Amino acid sequence: MKVEIKVEEVIEPIVKNLGFEIEYVEFVKEGSNNVLRVVIDKVGESMWVEDCENVSRAIEDIVDQNIKQEYVLEVSSPGLERQLKNIKLYKKYMGQEIHVKLFKKQNDLKEFEAVIKAVNEDEETVTLTLDKEDVTLSLKDIATAYTTYDFASALKGNTDNVNLNKLNKFNKNN
Repeated sequence: MKVEIKVEEVIEPIVKNLGFEIEYVEFVKEGSNNVLRVVIDKVGESMWVEDCENVSRAIEDIVDQNIKQEYVLEVSSPGLERQLKNIKLYKKYMGQEIHVKLFKKQNDLKEFEAVIKAVNEDEETVTLTLDKEDVTLSLKDIATAYTTYDFASALKGNTDNVNLNKLNKFNKNN
């Protein structure tokens, strides 16, 4: 069993009990270090550094019991532009615009923005609406994908198409 899957299974009840959900877990080599990255979110509420610290403290002992090699534990929030690392995240952000980069060109495109229209969990495919046309892609063909955020409109004060609640996550006075 992959380290990520094993760790996610054992920490998920702890994370949920603290009021968070796991976006994804990854175990990667960065330089000479192994990094276990746990990305969490608090649905409908703001995330703070203290939230990540509390989750880190709550899970570190059980993670230590499940990883035998040296590693660095990193618990973080997904941020405004959220990486879509698994099928459940595509489903979670259905209807939102995403930026997609493919491993190789398809239909003369390698990088583009589109809206998530449908998700097929069994086949691990997503259907995206791109220029009023639907395109279905296998997750295996997608190098990276993340939700987009219109920072320019938010900074100009144009709030017509901007979800200010997302920006308010950064304002601790709310």
